[in-house]
Amino acid sequence: MFKKIGNKNDVQQEFQCTIRFLDDSEPMQITFRKEAVGQWLVDQVCSKLNLVEKDYFGLRFVDAEKQRHWLDPLKPIHRQLKGVTPTVLCFRVKFYPDCPSKLHEEITRYFLFLQLRRDLQHGRLLCTPTDANILAAYIIQSEVGDYDPEDHPPGYVAEFKMLPKQNGKMEEKIAELHQTLVGQVPSEAEANFLKKASTLDTYGVDPHQVKDQKGNQLYLGITHQGVLTFQGNRKTHQFKWSQIHRIAYEGKMFIVHVAANEDEALKNSKKKNHAVGFKCPTVPACKYLWKCAVEQQLFFTLSSSNNAPKVKSGSGFFSRGSKFRFSGRCLSEVYAASNNIRREEPPFTRSASNPNFARRVSSKQSLKNTSLPAEAIKEGLKRPKESAVDVPQTTEAEVVRDSIPRSEPISNFQSPALTETKQPGDPPVEEVSIRTLKTEPIATILMDAPPNNSYSPMPMYEPDDTLVGDEEETKPKDLDLQIRELEQQWDMIKNEPQNHVGSNNVAGITKTEANHTGAAAPSAKPTKPKGGISCVKILGYTFFFVVFSLTVSLAAVWYFDIQHPYADLAREQIGRLQPVKDYVDDRLGSWFKS
Repeated sequence: MFKKIGNKNDVQQEFQCTIRFLDDSEPMQITFRKEAVGQWLVDQVCSKLNLVEKDYFGLRFVDAEKQRHWLDPLKPIHRQLKGVTPTVLCFRVKFYPDCPSKLHEEITRYFLFLQLRRDLQHGRLLCTPTDANILAAYIIQSEVGDYDPEDHPPGYVAEFKMLPKQNGKMEEKIAELHQTLVGQVPSEAEANFLKKASTLDTYGVDPHQVKDQKGNQLYLGITHQGVLTFQGNRKTHQFKWSQIHRIAYEGKMFIVHVAANEDEALKNSKKKNHAVGFKCPTVPACKYLWKCAVEQQLFFTLSSSNNAPKVKSGSGFFSRGSKFRFSGRCLSEVYAASNNIRREEPPFTRSASNPNFARRVSSKQSLKNTSLPAEAIKEGLKRPKESAVDVPQTTEAEVVRDSIPRSEPISNFQSPALTETKQPGDPPVEEVSIRTLKTEPIATILMDAPPNNSYSPMPMYEPDDTLVGDEEETKPKDLDLQIRELEQQWDMIKNEPQNHVGSNNVAGITKTEANHTGAAAPSAKPTKPKGGISCVKILGYTFFFVVFSLTVSLAAVWYFDIQHPYADLAREQIGRLQPVKDYVDDRLGSWFKS
């Protein structure tokens, strides 16, 4: 989509694209010129959103082959979007910071919260059902505020789509946890959400489908820690950036060169280099994965962007390979720049995913966009002594908010479902379960806990691989709507039997019509596959190459005095072709004379 202001070579020619945002608000239309590069468009979007810490974000689009791409900041926009219809780009988090509390401004943390909320909904943020319920409770608290029986009737959580396989039991647990978060303003609930999400293994993972050497299906992700792979519900590989010294790809193979100690028990043992390969579905998918991995590695490991190397890979006999040049600032430079921000916290409006359950606005206070001071969040999310909101000093919200990673004991956390009043005569199983929760790490609980406790095993890692709801404009249809459409199609088929599949109705001419009119019903021709080179073309190119090579060799032997044993042998063998040489010389001489 573009407007012409001259001929097609005019640099003043203008193009237009659509930008979609993380909160699914009204898209924005931006017009850009032919010479505009990707960084210009990113700056325009961040300026519209009033974002200063823009290094974490990027614009992503999907090409005609359904392959995702990040908009390259250094290349012209119109070249990257060539053939993309409609011209839609999505504003997304590109680099997930290792510590969200280091983000200087609340508006930056809010957009990271929106991205992680989307990751949780699409199954990319894998966690136990207990952790998922806690994260969903923080989302509800940020969206609707404190629990109120008048405003939040039974089943109100079902109005919010937060988890990939959300069910009634999970919604009851989320509602119970929501009641314990009384007093948390939106910024506090979101900061607690970020603190909890950043401890998960799949934090910042944008999954790529790959296969290992045995053909097993895996999901590969690149984070601030390194390269991770997941199979089923467990992490199968983890290569830290300190171990990876080279990342490459060849065709569909994504290759990670790792330097690891031969004896893991001895830190000073000799390091051994080995390569680990993963097969991608297509070559473009492998190239996209390679670019993402290289860019993430440089962003999180470089001490200065001035030392960024030029990376090249994928070269072969028929390909020149791909080059990548890192642009922008690395993480250490971004943190340093964030500390120099001196402006006041910019005001912004939080968007509600479900307007029917918006926060209540009373005459005394409004919690819709109430925020905590930035210093309170940076100092371990401590409550300020004097707050504009009446926050209780000691509540169960403190316990849930300060939940720690799964690998550490959670001595202070108790699930509301397990802290109910014990009635006389109840079996002692609940007491054992509660005592276990106070003393054992979550990983131990998931392995040894009885089947009837509130903790469920880690679910399968099944992220939503489709582009629906993310970069693609179409949305999944409701099941009832699909059934009604199928019923309507079946009624049309029954009313028009001549259109049944399998009848000789081709190009609108039925067999009966062909008999009456005397015209032969055309037969269905097999469609010619697109792309690729046929065997005839390959043979033709090979024959041409051989003939051309022989012609050049004969000319070199005939007309150049090459002193070489093989050249002398060739002159002896082609002596019988002397009449041909004389004829060629005669024709060439007459042609030059004329």
